[in-house]
Amino acid sequence: MIRWLWRNLSSMFLALALAILIWVVAVNEENPTEEKVFVQAIPIDIVGQPTSMIRLGPAATAASVTVRAPRATWSKLTGEEIHVVADLGGLRAGAHDVPLNVTIDEPLARFVAVSPRVVRLTLEESSSRSIKIRVTTSGEVPVGYQARAPKLSSNEALVSGPASLVDRVSELVARVNIAGARGGVDVEAPLEPVDADGKAVEGVTLDPLTTKVSVPVEQLGGYRDEAVKVVVSGQVAPGYRLTNITVAPPVVTVFAADQNVFTRLPGFVETEPLSIDNASDDIAVRVALKLGPGISLVGEQSVLVQVSIAAIESSLTVQRNLEITGLGPGLTALPSPPTVDVILSGPLLTLDTLKPEDVRVLLNLVGLERGTHQVKPTVVVLPENVSVETVLPAAIEVVIAAGTPQPATATPRP
Repeated sequence: MIRWLWRNLSSMFLALALAILIWVVAVNEENPTEEKVFVQAIPIDIVGQPTSMIRLGPAATAASVTVRAPRATWSKLTGEEIHVVADLGGLRAGAHDVPLNVTIDEPLARFVAVSPRVVRLTLEESSSRSIKIRVTTSGEVPVGYQARAPKLSSNEALVSGPASLVDRVSELVARVNIAGARGGVDVEAPLEPVDADGKAVEGVTLDPLTTKVSVPVEQLGGYRDEAVKVVVSGQVAPGYRLTNITVAPPVVTVFAADQNVFTRLPGFVETEPLSIDNASDDIAVRVALKLGPGISLVGEQSVLVQVSIAAIESSLTVQRNLEITGLGPGLTALPSPPTVDVILSGPLLTLDTLKPEDVRVLLNLVGLERGTHQVKPTVVVLPENVSVETVLPAAIEVVIAAGTPQPATATPRP
């Protein structure tokens, strides 16, 4: 028996190898191996970065991975099972091409290629230093005022980041707009890191990000702010009312060489009288100011006065017969009720002069056949400034039958 086994051992191994080969071929035909790029890009995981270093880059944050796996494995393979890693352990400051390492959790899947194969990035030593803050102001205060030197809640801020960028920062700028200020300006101004040429430096962090800036603004001697009081004369046209009066600017600056002159002022200055007699529309006009002796106006020598005038609104209820339109041939229509009440609103003068033909109520029956219908009436008003508020009733019952239409006999109520 042993002698027989030794004589036939090679034949037995050959048979086993053939059987395994046939099994592999059969399995591969049923579940063939496929090699292709995974459908989604895989995020690049950066590991091993030295704590004393700051990383600039990489430009690529994801990679395409080519995988070989059986067809059945492809159907269940997910992006979470594929890992792309760039290991920065042991790297020094400078530019580096770091190779990407790929691992796959699925045991039947094999990594073939990755694109890109390396990522370029730069490591720099981190740096921090305190840098002074400078305030710049923009805009002009009004004539008769003067802005004093700004005051800061803190004169410095900490700048951190890559050493090359931190070294570029020459100063921190806080920008404050004082245009038109008649009193002190207090703002929380953001800080901007700039280089020696005044260009912004990106890629650094600031602590704090803002600083409180106070810019004192004082009024010079001989100048004084006065409120403007508009003086109107006359009455608007009958049927109209005065709704609003505005003046621009509402406060003006006056100058007097003698400070004692200001004691005669009541705290405001009046305009020359503006006539609104019989006015029925808005008015916009420049008006001069009444100034006493020794007092002059700084800047523009007049103010813009705008007067708003509107018609007095009222309401009116009228009753109208329904006018049938669109009724098919050989049909009659009986509306119930045959009249409606219409509530109108508009200028009082217009409502008082309305004529019967100015307001019509139509009942459109286009396309309606015999039977009972609910139809919404339509009101036609000729004066453009009159509005329809309500129609009572809002819907009319109409009975359409065969026959010859008869004229309506209802008489409208005045």
